[in-house]
Amino acid sequence: MFWGFCEALNFLQEYKKISPADGPLPDRLDILLFGSGDPRHILATAAQLFLHPGVKVNLYLAEGCIELLARHMVLVAIALEDPQLLSLKGKTHLFMDIYGNSLVRPFSSAYLSSKAKELIKIITDPEYAHRQTPIFNYTALRYKERDQLADVFRFWTNAPEHVFNVARYWDDRLRAQLGVRYDHRDGAFDWDLQMKLRPNGATQICPQEYKHWRETGVGFTFPEYEQSDPNKTFAVGLVRNGKGFLHRGSVGDNMTGPYIGFGQRCAEERLTRSKHGVNDFRSTDVTERNVLQVMYEIQERVPYCFDLKDIHQFGSHQLDTGKNLNKHEARSEPVEAVQYNKPLLPCENLTVHLLSVEDVLRMQDLDRFGAKFDAVFVASNYFSLLKDGFNRMWKDICLVCFETRQLTVFSNEEIEEHIAQIKAYAQKQSLTPVTNVSINKTHSVLFYKHQGV
Repeated sequence: MFWGFCEALNFLQEYKKISPADGPLPDRLDILLFGSGDPRHILATAAQLFLHPGVKVNLYLAEGCIELLARHMVLVAIALEDPQLLSLKGKTHLFMDIYGNSLVRPFSSAYLSSKAKELIKIITDPEYAHRQTPIFNYTALRYKERDQLADVFRFWTNAPEHVFNVARYWDDRLRAQLGVRYDHRDGAFDWDLQMKLRPNGATQICPQEYKHWRETGVGFTFPEYEQSDPNKTFAVGLVRNGKGFLHRGSVGDNMTGPYIGFGQRCAEERLTRSKHGVNDFRSTDVTERNVLQVMYEIQERVPYCFDLKDIHQFGSHQLDTGKNLNKHEARSEPVEAVQYNKPLLPCENLTVHLLSVEDVLRMQDLDRFGAKFDAVFVASNYFSLLKDGFNRMWKDICLVCFETRQLTVFSNEEIEEHIAQIKAYAQKQSLTPVTNVSINKTHSVLFYKHQGV
């Protein structure tokens, strides 16, 4: 997965759900993200740290794929770029492009290529990394995994031999998935949206953006931009092959979309209004608003004040998105770009720890993680990996968060079955519900409190 299926969580706010009323947060919070898929929780938490200068937050990333750790690094780096290199609007659109689009703007491709060269230096030189990106701690990675990360970043650089024809891979996968329905795919896409996603609670997604994403893999579009270059952060299973690389082609979600993390709700209720089932704003527009707030608060360290002029409003419009990259071609020539090698913005009270890929299956048995975490987030597709010893990693008081499959294209039966499994596990572990499930409301995350004896 290249993105998760619940809204971005600010763990400083979420932890208050299990804290004494009006009580202060602990001086230190250790949080485990078990398969989150993207850095939405990292950024949402980082954006609010200026309100809690006395709290030190350690976020531990456990992902089963080295390429996902690389995506975490570059997406977090975008938010922390020096404002002299990227404006707030530039950061917002760059993040959305790399986060949710299989084809990206030439500018985004140039940034990725330039930043990849910088990340190679960071992952191979600890002293340089400490100066440039003190937010990242990768001491838990094996040397083999650091070499693999460096190879991922090398693949991201623009070179003739670094070919990733994602448009062709996307279409091939779509043909295999739909079979005889491929020639009537527009109707299949509309069925998935109107009969699955929207009834499941993802009401902000509009037909024009969803159908375009299902057809092309491009989730976020704006009239002033043209996506033409392959997003190499979507490549997984990279293996060196001479000067080039072998990979697994297109994998990950191609039915729900990148709209859940930032594109379903926001503080301004008017952005989520609709008339006769037609939204005033797309999920893309809501995502733009929410990501802009995150970028603003991380950079300026003051609360964001919304201005309608800051975002687009295309809920009821059918945009002409133009022609995408030909499925049988792939542009990979070098692009001249600014060198994005300035130190990232300081974030003194936040550290992101990259855990070994092997820790995903074994960390529940390792003593160094015993009674380690104040809060734990478990992604929906990682729930099956939980062992009996998972509770050994929780502190005496711990917030345990389970991502559901509510805001997805899963059937009602599959969603209810998964929620029932979560509830059964919580009951077995004697967890106290924090989420009020009796309210007739969709829940993309179920919160529980663990309190030791």
